Amino acid sequence: MAVWTGPFGLEDLDRVGQDSAGGQCGIHFTGFGENWVAATLPLDARTMGRDKALHPGALSILAETVGSIAASLCIDRARQTCVGQILSVSHLRKGTAGPVLARATPVAILNDRQVWNIDMTDAAGEPVGAARLTMAILDQP
Repeated sequence: MAVWTGPFGLEDLDRVGQDSAGGQCGIHFTGFGENWVAATLPLDARTMGRDKALHPGALSILAETVGSIAASLCIDRARQTCVGQILSVSHLRKGTAGPVLARATPVAILNDRQVWNIDMTDAAGEPVGAARLTMAILDQP
């Protein structure tokens, strides 16, 4: 069963994040289903550390971007907004092969909060990170 409150396309998701940290890092949405959203993050000068591997902070930006946009698709945006409360990222291995793929799936979608899991893999399909994002759902003033 779909969790989304309305129709959208991949171009809509990219447009939402283009003027944010995620857009500056090159995050690009690549797919979605009834209860998941996926995006990629390139491994390039914007997202690498000095060791030419994925910078750990880039995983946080990827997880927050994908999870936040997914959460916003589950609310009535005319009446509500969602803001991040807690982001926990586990860095599982050094990412050296890009792009990194993130897939967000809901753990709980409630009236006042949402919890999302974000699994992140490298180009070879090896896990590089796992995140859990909690979003607060607020009424618009």
